[in-house]
Amino acid sequence: MLSDAFLTRLDALALRMRHPASGGAGGLRRSKALGSSVEFSDFREYSIGDDVRRIDWNAYARFERLFLKLFMEEQEQQVHLILDASASMGFGKWEPAKQLIETLGYLCLCGGDRVTVYAVSDGATRHTRPLQGRHSYPELVSFVEETRPAGKTALYESIAQTMLPAGRGMTVLVSDLLDEGGYQRALQSLLYRKQEVSVLQVMSHAEWEPLLEDVVELCDGETGARLVLSAGYETLRRYRETARAYVGEIAAFCRKYGMTHIFLLPEEPFEEQMLRELSRRGLIA
Repeated sequence: MLSDAFLTRLDALALRMRHPASGGAGGLRRSKALGSSVEFSDFREYSIGDDVRRIDWNAYARFERLFLKLFMEEQEQQVHLILDASASMGFGKWEPAKQLIETLGYLCLCGGDRVTVYAVSDGATRHTRPLQGRHSYPELVSFVEETRPAGKTALYESIAQTMLPAGRGMTVLVSDLLDEGGYQRALQSLLYRKQEVSVLQVMSHAEWEPLLEDVVELCDGETGARLVLSAGYETLRRYRETARAYVGEIAAFCRKYGMTHIFLLPEEPFEEQMLRELSRRGLIA
């Protein structure tokens, strides 16, 4: 759970989105639609039936022709926060993952967006109702804090059955992406549904730089499969190369399809690291 002091710092920040909003009216995001907000956009000539209250009389005095002032409409954005709740996330990643979801959720709610949080594992999905307004933050926190990591990672199966509202929106996935079924189809399915996708990949230091010696028995936390190996220098070297290549592959995949990829190795205090990395990559400002 985030501290009150940290939430106060978040009040000066906002979630950044590349695409204009396409949700319902009343939010704070700029839309391509022209409406009645206070931000001026353009002029066009008056046509019979137009709202005479938008006539620019100063322009009429200069050109003796009627012009209308056009304004940018402010709309809410649909934001979907997907939390990988599989058992592998319990290996040194669960608390940082929850903090990421709660931070982004708070920014969305304070920014006038409509946000839904999803917890996925074993090919199934649990989710909150669509939340809106700062007063909904305790409900978001309760959902996240009551969720426990369990079951197998099955991102595609879980995300494919996730019902997203029609129209363009933004989806942020928080996961270690350690899925035997791969991550590609899951992310592509979000793009197909017109989502602006950000992937926050979290790994623990024990996964990134394992400290193993001699002969060890490893147990898969999701499948229960066991492996006995000799944790010598060469084995650990190959493991590190494979881990770094995997993260590099994900980063390249995300770049290819216009998705944001942020890799996080949680440090203490994680709140500072989180703000630094999300700001550096342009996800918040």
